[in-house]
Formats: sequence, structure tokens, C-alpha cells
Amino acid sequence: MPLRAMPQVGGRVLIDHLGVTVAGVVAWVAGDGRRLEVVTEDGATLEFALNRATATFTVEGRQTAPRLRFDTVADAGA
Repeated sequence: MPLRAMPQVGGRVLIDHLGVTVAGVVAWVAGDGRRLEVVTEDGATLEFALNRATATFTVEGRQTAPRLRFDTVADAGA
């Protein structure tokens, strides 16, 4: 089992920020897999970077920014 999900274009994700969760889809992934762009269900585009301290994707790699989760349940059913 991998330590973290590998981002894939078209993969479904969830964005958590300030107690709200928004769904989105990965639109672009950098060649090294450490940066990606997500389009949310309401049309917003956000760029995420892998935070080395927490091993999670956050906006601009900051610890207090919105966090990205991979929606593996939805992808498995697709």
C-alpha cells in the first residue's frame, strides 16, 4: 500500500478548508507528481503543492492552507 495516493489527471479529490469540503477533479499534474491543479465543482481552479513536512497536498504547500484528499471511494466506483 502506498504511503500517499499518486495524483492522476481526471482523479476525483476532496478539498478541506475551514470545516467545508468541496469536490473537484485533477486537471493537471507536474511531471514529478509534486504539484497539481484542481478544478472544483463550482468552477474554481486551485494549484496544490506537496508539503514536505506533512506529506499532504496543500495550496502553495503551506500548512494552514486548504488540504487535498483523494476520493478513492468515488474513483473505485467509476
